[in-house]
Amino acid sequence: MTLDHKLAFTADDVYCPVRATLALLGQKWVPHIIYELLSGKLRFNELATAIGGCNSRTLRDRLKNLEELDVVNRNIVETMPPWVEYKLTRKGRELAQALSDIEAWGHKYMEAPVA
Repeated sequence: MTLDHKLAFTADDVYCPVRATLALLGQKWVPHIIYELLSGKLRFNELATAIGGCNSRTLRDRLKNLEELDVVNRNIVETMPPWVEYKLTRKGRELAQALSDIEAWGHKYMEAPVA
């Protein structure tokens, strides 16, 4: 996966893993994908339904990038008709833990908007 160079590098062109991680999580739908896969493996259409609003091409591209980074594992089930399941890898579960910390912060500090 290629991240936008300016997002993963400092102004003096030094690679920064924190910037790279923020660039990854800043991609639309990536945090949603990781959050939904926390509950376990999902088929493509199940994941698309759970996320809601993400077109299939974008979802496919995000999943491919996450697979290349070893955050998500793609498994082709050998039955008729064949289907694909996605689940978080060890690396993906560790990233999900970081998102869980953000979730806890949100519950603590982000009040629901008043109607």
